[in-house]
Amino acid sequence: MEAEEQEEDANSFSKDESETNSRNCLCYVPLGIAFLLLVGAAAATWYFLDYRPWHLEPVILQFYSGSLQVLNRRYSPDLGQVESRAFWLESAKLQKMLKELIHATELGRYYNSSTVYAFGEGALTFFFWFALQIPESQQKEVTAEKVNTMLHQELSTSFNSSGSLSYQTEYRVNPDSLVLLESSVKDIVVLKSTLGCYRYSYVQEDDVLRLEGPDYLASSCLWHLHSLKGYMIKLRLEWTLPDCRDRLAMYDTAGPLEKHLITSIYGCSRQEPVVEVLSSGPVMAIVWKKAMYSYYDPFILSAQAVPLEACEVNITLREGMELQGKIGTPHYPSYYSPNTQCTWHMTVPSLDYGVTLWFDAYALSRQKHDLPCTQGQWIIQNRRLCGLRTLQAYAERIPVTSSADITITFTSQISLTGPGVQAAYSLYNQSD
Repeated sequence: MEAEEQEEDANSFSKDESETNSRNCLCYVPLGIAFLLLVGAAAATWYFLDYRPWHLEPVILQFYSGSLQVLNRRYSPDLGQVESRAFWLESAKLQKMLKELIHATELGRYYNSSTVYAFGEGALTFFFWFALQIPESQQKEVTAEKVNTMLHQELSTSFNSSGSLSYQTEYRVNPDSLVLLESSVKDIVVLKSTLGCYRYSYVQEDDVLRLEGPDYLASSCLWHLHSLKGYMIKLRLEWTLPDCRDRLAMYDTAGPLEKHLITSIYGCSRQEPVVEVLSSGPVMAIVWKKAMYSYYDPFILSAQAVPLEACEVNITLREGMELQGKIGTPHYPSYYSPNTQCTWHMTVPSLDYGVTLWFDAYALSRQKHDLPCTQGQWIIQNRRLCGLRTLQAYAERIPVTSSADITITFTSQISLTGPGVQAAYSLYNQSD
């Protein structure tokens, strides 16, 4: 009996212990499930954010071009010669600095290549381009504005701090001098094709600089013009032959970026034997493309720095029906610059009168609001009109209703511009 009781007690104890162990195991099941879920989430995150973008997704090369100023270096004529030893030594060191700068930010993982291709006057300004290799799903996130912000923040942080990188030790870089623009493969190809005939010129104030002609052993040349801050560059193109097939393109940047094209001229123009083109700031690039049958020096190029002009005028008209004056874009008849914005405030003698604008070979018409005006946008009394080149004269009547004041605004909406715009103005009797 005692043996049976002992056996029953042993079985009971074993059963209780088994149940206890089962309960303890069940306590760890949720923890195990949670652990597996965390591991799965981590694996999914790694797959979608790291492995898939870099190994399975197609990547896109995104190009940027810009400039940066080094305060503890000065420009020398040797740096303007691409084939000189000074150019290659300095460009190699600055190229390394640029690579270190990019790698010091979150952009480092995207870095592909970079090149320093030119230098500018004064405290040494170097011009560069670089390429980032970006997964397709992240392309919209890595915008030119974001890239600019990251690089500027890194330069600002390191400007007054010590470190081992070259932009912290050897070079004292001005963070606020950073200029960065989005480019394309086509832009870089055009730029590379001109480096065998690259001409840098600094345009002084109150000086007309005649540019050296193209090298006809090269297929294309690039003139890089640079001037003082607060000035625009006015380029004068004069054709010397009645017929040619050369192409000249002017850009509102230091390099040939298609999004910043000011104008493009094919062949010797009999209609415009002399053309004057304005940039929006102190830089301009001109690219010459050689024609199949090219003449020697079919054109003459000269440049000068002109001050930025405010274009806001108050005009009070007097009674009378005659022409009372003219309004126009700055430096007319030069091409208006890509950032032109002019405002004219007119006051008529009384509500009996309206104003007539008289254009020559230029007209105004309505345009859909979602489409830009390619030849100048006009806002007249809150009405949006687009300019258009024509072969005839045109008159635009502006009625006056509740106020004797009229506001007229002209804006260049895109970088592509055209000949300067001018209009005469006069009164008309609204009762007629």
